[in-house]
Amino acid sequence: MCANPFELEALTQASKKQSDNWEINPLFSEYFEQPVRFITYTGIKDLSKIKTKPYLLRGVDADRERIQIGKLHILFAFPKEKMPDVKPYVKIRTSVKAQKLQPIEDPNERFHVNDEVLQQAQQDKSNVNLVTRTGHVLNGCIQHFDKYILYMQLGEQVVVVYRHGLFEFTIPEQAD
Repeated sequence: MCANPFELEALTQASKKQSDNWEINPLFSEYFEQPVRFITYTGIKDLSKIKTKPYLLRGVDADRERIQIGKLHILFAFPKEKMPDVKPYVKIRTSVKAQKLQPIEDPNERFHVNDEVLQQAQQDKSNVNLVTRTGHVLNGCIQHFDKYILYMQLGEQVVVVYRHGLFEFTIPEQAD
């Protein structure tokens, strides 16, 4: 069973503010310990001092270099120091990884998970498997979701999964 580690509804509302200016994202500044580990199509990016615009994210890496990432290139994120807690719940599907898939810009061409399915999985506290376009398989529970992001609990840690990076979504059958 999955538990709700913090008040995600308020967090979602706070992170919906958008403007032309770079804004501090409450998800990455208040709720996630920094640096935040971003899993992208090109690898791992560990960033601190994170600010966002609607389609971009920027931060500072360990060498104090300013890094900018298009949000379409981000698959999932969590606090870097929580890697040991997250790792047991993340596997690699080599057949998907071998395809070397890239981000899909057209939302109509992306894999979509019906909100009703996500709502039911959340209510039932079902374990789910998500496969990203890079072959990462995450096993955990949906805590909250919005149009762009899934908040997924992997063990004791909440991971932010960007919906545009999904390849597959399944709810494994429960043994009686």
